[in-house]
Amino acid sequence: MTTLDFLKKQVIETRSFTKRMISEMPEDLWYEIPENTNSNFAWQIGHIFLAQNYHIISCAFGREPRIFEKIPVQSFAKVFGGLGSIQRFVDKDFVSTSELKDNFDFVFDLCIQKLETANDDILSENLEPTPFKNPIAKNKYDAISWSFKHEMWHCAEMEQIKIKLGKQFKWIN
Repeated sequence: MTTLDFLKKQVIETRSFTKRMISEMPEDLWYEIPENTNSNFAWQIGHIFLAQNYHIISCAFGREPRIFEKIPVQSFAKVFGGLGSIQRFVDKDFVSTSELKDNFDFVFDLCIQKLETANDDILSENLEPTPFKNPIAKNKYDAISWSFKHEMWHCAEMEQIKIKLGKQFKWIN
């Protein structure tokens, strides 16, 4: 197994975990902000797919026009934020759960396509140019690796939101 195969496997396994969490969360609760938290489930999903686009696609492979044709990245970035975001919630009038899920899957599918066409030679390369400096990654390996670690971090936050809304995470099917 190559290093890139390993990274791709981690991205896929992490997304499988996240999708299971999504399937367990009723859509009518996606926009609720539980007491003693500052986020909702919908924001977490939007934040994850924008971050995945940034770390895997933009930083490792370069800007992908299909993303910008489908997703209003500029307006979404203002709401779903990045590093140091103060607003960590989204209103249901801004974006529907079906649009969030569709974008979530769309970005993931493009990431996997990109990873399948690459090889280990790219991993030590410098990042592709982006509008702002990557706060984590020094090379393409770091960017791809951080993507699934970041998603798991947000899975923990989503689990807390679910618990506070009375929906326990099921470790065993």
